[in-house]
Amino acid sequence: MNRKHIIILAAIFYISSALFAATSFSGYAGGKLNYAANPEQEDYDPDLKLQAFFAGQFNFTQNVWSHLEFSINTGDLLSNSIFHATDADFQIDEISLICRANLYTSANYFSIFMGTYDPIGSDIFLQRYFNIKPIDSKLTESYLGIAGSILYPHFGLGISDIVRFYNSPIAFGGYIYVNHEKDLINDTADSYVLNADLRFATVLSYLTFDFACGLGIPIANEYHGEEALLVVEKVYWHAGTTILLGNNYTTSLFLQAGIYNASFKAKDDSAVISPDDLYLLVEPRFLVQNAHMNISVYSLPKNTVNKLLFVDDTLGVDLNFYGESSVGSSNSVSVGSHISFSFIDKSLTDLKDIKNILSNGYNLSVTPYVESQFLSGQLHIQSTLRLMEFVRKRPGHAFSFDIGYRTKF
Repeated sequence: MNRKHIIILAAIFYISSALFAATSFSGYAGGKLNYAANPEQEDYDPDLKLQAFFAGQFNFTQNVWSHLEFSINTGDLLSNSIFHATDADFQIDEISLICRANLYTSANYFSIFMGTYDPIGSDIFLQRYFNIKPIDSKLTESYLGIAGSILYPHFGLGISDIVRFYNSPIAFGGYIYVNHEKDLINDTADSYVLNADLRFATVLSYLTFDFACGLGIPIANEYHGEEALLVVEKVYWHAGTTILLGNNYTTSLFLQAGIYNASFKAKDDSAVISPDDLYLLVEPRFLVQNAHMNISVYSLPKNTVNKLLFVDDTLGVDLNFYGESSVGSSNSVSVGSHISFSFIDKSLTDLKDIKNILSNGYNLSVTPYVESQFLSGQLHIQSTLRLMEFVRKRPGHAFSFDIGYRTKF
């Protein structure tokens, strides 16, 4: 997002607020501190890092509202002392304006957005249009926004139109948006990419289904150093789905699968798919009264893993068992643990040579955690023990500690 785009969106919101005068505001914010050894150093060098996000909804009228979300991910707060300047990544994740038209049999939602809007893989779309409780995997929790993990984003500057039927639990629609294709060598914007996506979702008693697919067309005006009116040398395609068989109150099966930015080239009939663009999560969920056990098998892109709370590697298996109980009339406490076995920097395509990936390194970790209602929000405390660090003779790297807090207002 460049300065020009921010100015345009700021102008839109200024005009909108002047026209409609926001009648209400609701927000959701959270932050997490992580204390662990610097993984880049062999000797013990402690790091303290912060992840935080803020998401707000401004209601101008009953049928016009906007969303704003941003996040921050800092470097080590201890390197220069907590009260001195620290390197940090600040990102505006979403700015959007939504207008609803109430029709006879349905509601039509028209949106103008910048950033990441209704990303595939997150249950934000289902929560917004079906008003359901979250169904995402606990394995993919994050403190860098409300979306959690993302199969692929609707990212850029664009519009969307979604229809939600009154008498049927169905929503469908489309997205058109423009972003940039990066020159990976020079790290510059190489060309604009025009994207068009379709989406369909339904929420039934024992089935939740969300599917989207689309194309991205890089548009250039230069071909082999010569100017041209329009040049299209390749086409990207992407698709993703989230499926829950059962519901939050039954034993169930949660599935997520997606491909992002696979490409077809004009002079090549075959599709190019990078392992880094594949996303797969299969999670049977078992429920006996207040006791839960989730078994997750996953292969995730590295960019996704870097944002998650419980996942360290791209390929692995995780066992999460936890119990919930009520303390008093309003407070609830959840106590559990993750036990994870994962391969370092591997993907599904590497499983054909299991001996090789075992010899290149794997991790075994145990992460007990506690979640509790505290004041007006939820407090999360966890500690991770990475057992293989003892084998690598780096005991200082075996332990890490996280404390986080989320609240609505």
